[in-house]
Amino acid sequence: MSGLGDVFLMKDKVNEGTNIYAMVLEKASILLSLLIVLAIAWALNLPAWGIGLAVGFSLGPIVYGHYYILYIRPAIKAGKVSKRNTDSME
Repeated sequence: MSGLGDVFLMKDKVNEGTNIYAMVLEKASILLSLLIVLAIAWALNLPAWGIGLAVGFSLGPIVYGHYYILYIRPAIKAGKVSKRNTDSME
């Protein structure tokens, strides 16, 4: 799995031609995903700490999933980053 520094390096390599609208839509899709998690937790009538826990635990996987789909996978397919560089063997 990639480290956080590797993700930002790959994002810079892939993000050369990206316009501001794509970047705004990326952030909006992350927020929409978190809003869906919030709505599901609220619909289940969880207590406030349960809603916070659900949103908090889903924050990392949602952000990493978006970054993987938008930045890491295209960089690997384009050959800009080798698959070996995305695995942390530390």
